[in-house]
Amino acid sequence: MARRITINLGKARATAELLDDDAPKTCELVWSMLPVEGRTGHTMESGKEVFMDLDGKTRITPENQTIHEIPGDVVIYLKPTIPPPSLSPRPVISFTYERDAQIRSLHGPLPVNLFARITSGLKELGDEAIRMRREGYEKMRISKA
Repeated sequence: MARRITINLGKARATAELLDDDAPKTCELVWSMLPVEGRTGHTMESGKEVFMDLDGKTRITPENQTIHEIPGDVVIYLKPTIPPPSLSPRPVISFTYERDAQIRSLHGPLPVNLFARITSGLKELGDEAIRMRREGYEKMRISKA
């Protein structure tokens, strides 16, 4: 049976299934750091994506990468910082909740490690994300299910 995680955002709760066969190292990395909780952002350049910064010491190696996300994808990647260029990209974990999402930097699509897929609660997460985009930041918590 596949491992599962729970994503809580505001009043919404969703469950995602880890893609252990496709991204074993990334799944283990995420699993080992759970639970994580932090302030989220709703991206402006990538469409329907909600992200949360992780500890800056998190090391991400490319695995099961994509630049074509679909609704319900849960990913981890290095988000470029806006100048000054001396700042390093920061590790983030995120999910997409509608079709017009493509995770991007100012220079184009970013490859992301796809490690989980939301199996229930996606609509509720999307509703909270839209509310959050209007009203401001919200805390997100990701934990083992």
